[in-house]
Amino acid sequence: MPIIIAPGDTVPSPPEETASPDGILTARRDDQWAGVLLTADYSGTPGVARVRFVRVGPDGVEVPVRGGDVAWAPGGVAVAYDHEAPLGVSSAWYAYPIGWDGTVGARSDGTAVTPPEPATPRDVWLKSLANPALSMRVQVMAWPTLEYGERQERFDVLGASSPVMRVDAWSLPTSSVTIETATLEEREQLLTLLQSGATMLAQTRIAYGRPDAYWVPGKITETLPGPAYDPHRTWEVAVTAVDRPTTVGAPTRIPGRSYDDSAALWPTYADRTSTGQTYLDVTTGG
Repeated sequence: MPIIIAPGDTVPSPPEETASPDGILTARRDDQWAGVLLTADYSGTPGVARVRFVRVGPDGVEVPVRGGDVAWAPGGVAVAYDHEAPLGVSSAWYAYPIGWDGTVGARSDGTAVTPPEPATPRDVWLKSLANPALSMRVQVMAWPTLEYGERQERFDVLGASSPVMRVDAWSLPTSSVTIETATLEEREQLLTLLQSGATMLAQTRIAYGRPDAYWVPGKITETLPGPAYDPHRTWEVAVTAVDRPTTVGAPTRIPGRSYDDSAALWPTYADRTSTGQTYLDVTTGG
């Protein structure tokens, strides 16, 4: 039976948290950092030591989740944070239980959410893979031409008017982006992210036709476009696209869930334990 939607109807918001039909996997959107918090509950299944989390995006390909490849499951419950899911489209997540002997069990049922796209004008996410709390939304002022380096070898042949060419795969593009920051706090945050020495993930709105890209920052040029007292800065950042870094054994911190975050509210271990919260409460938002 067709569903009729009136032009004046309000489009319902996508769910912020969903659970798989088998009740094992929960996916919760973290809109502040454009990530997804995943919890796999195998507490009712004896012998589960670890869990491998995977994501299936619009392309239908199953890819491992960084920080969940694999995750320990104390008490049979494992937690992971997916900071690389496509934005503005629905993805589905699944879990594989792993026993103490290394045996991999059947894949759980899936659950899906849609991480939101960044709004204008700060419509580009620059994400730290290992520490999502370093990530920031920025305003990109210019997207220059992408340069795809060729890999060719030329061999001149005696007696022949044309050379022999050997052609390999073209390299991923190099480019540069122009970014604007408005405050001194944003300036420090951007510098910390760019100078972290790690690969970043760049994501923007689907309509812009710029696919998600893993970047290694290069030369950074900082310009003061206004008078000396103006905190605005313009940044020219050279970037090189690379493949997605391996996820095997790669940790990912959950924003707001680090030891430093906990110490800010509960300075001592006794302060924290007196709350009565479990490890799962602390990890997932307690």
